[in-house]
Amino acid sequence: MRIYLTGFMASGKSTVGPRAAARLGLSFLDLDRLIAAHDGRSIPDIFAEDGEAHFRTLERRMLRRTAETDDLVVALGGGALVDETSRAFAHEHGRTVYLKVPVEALLERVADDETPRPLLQDDTGAPLPRDAQQARIEDLLDERRPHYEAADATVDAGRPVEAVVQSVVAAASPPSPNNTNA
Repeated sequence: MRIYLTGFMASGKSTVGPRAAARLGLSFLDLDRLIAAHDGRSIPDIFAEDGEAHFRTLERRMLRRTAETDDLVVALGGGALVDETSRAFAHEHGRTVYLKVPVEALLERVADDETPRPLLQDDTGAPLPRDAQQARIEDLLDERRPHYEAADATVDAGRPVEAVVQSVVAAASPPSPNNTNA
């Protein structure tokens, strides 16, 4: 079994993923961490030095590697499934689960997070002002929403972590009429 967690940045993929994996008796992999380890640079450095297109190429390459391991929960980057090839791969090789979080909650999470977010920075690498971050999040969500909503299951990830973990574990099961939205 392979579970691919998708959702916007700060939706909880890297927090929920290891806990859901442990409950399911699976291994956990954070795709962004794999990319950084393989490339030898942080995600912000890859974006700054080579651009988003290069990062997406690395992301596709590392995503394909996940098919080499069964029994895996993978936290995808927020934009991974925007790419048609990556989206098709994830659907073919596992079950996709969308962690859905309201814009306001995402904005609070990125404000409280020390993780550099390249897509929420200006050209100098400084964080955008809060109103610009909100506008950017809304724009990106509008663009990505159809890809996120194409997941096999959608989980309300605006709830406490343990409730989200339980819903992800339930969503890992094969589809049934009562299991499409947790």
